[in-house]
Amino acid sequence: MSEFLEQRLAAPVSYGSSYIESYAVNIVVTASGAEYRQLVHPYPQRQLRLVVREPLAAYWADLVNLYHRAFGKYAGFRVKVFDDYTTAPDGRSAPTKDDQTLTRISAGVYQLVKEYGKDAPAATIGRPKRTLFKPVAGTLVVAKNGTLVSSGVTLDTTTGRVTISPAPLVGDTITGGCEFDIPARFDMDLAIEQSGPAHRLFENVELVELLQP
Repeated sequence: MSEFLEQRLAAPVSYGSSYIESYAVNIVVTASGAEYRQLVHPYPQRQLRLVVREPLAAYWADLVNLYHRAFGKYAGFRVKVFDDYTTAPDGRSAPTKDDQTLTRISAGVYQLVKEYGKDAPAATIGRPKRTLFKPVAGTLVVAKNGTLVSSGVTLDTTTGRVTISPAPLVGDTITGGCEFDIPARFDMDLAIEQSGPAHRLFENVELVELLQP
């Protein structure tokens, strides 16, 4: 765990960008061809490869200075993934109070999460969840046993933990939704191409999600 900059990557992402969702799975193949698979952890990890083309006047402010503030691969920062930035099942619709069931940490304290694959039966080990460490301020809605909680709710936008006062009972179901960023870091050295007198091109800006920011 290293330093984290509570700043969102602001560079304009161009078409041609992509991302990968991966799971850490150890696979051992025997001489007979049988596979033994071990899931290292049940969390998806996102890797992004961005294409950024910027006017010369803006590229320092949007990308290059962030790279230097982060000391390259060292410090993390926030990234908005435009296909998956809300707790809604489609990742883009406005969040609602019923989107996700929050994880109870202690009396009155809950962790924001997003569960995937809820539209079909799950594997015996359950469904994967992404811990939402970086919710967006002003977007949280929370319910207790289906009823909107309109007061006594505080959100730590640096950890994704929600505090409800007075504390709900252990058997109460707390649900909620929000917009969120993912914590990420640079995973490459920054290559800058002079694509024209007034523009700079970054073809392979590689980022990797931090599972424990």
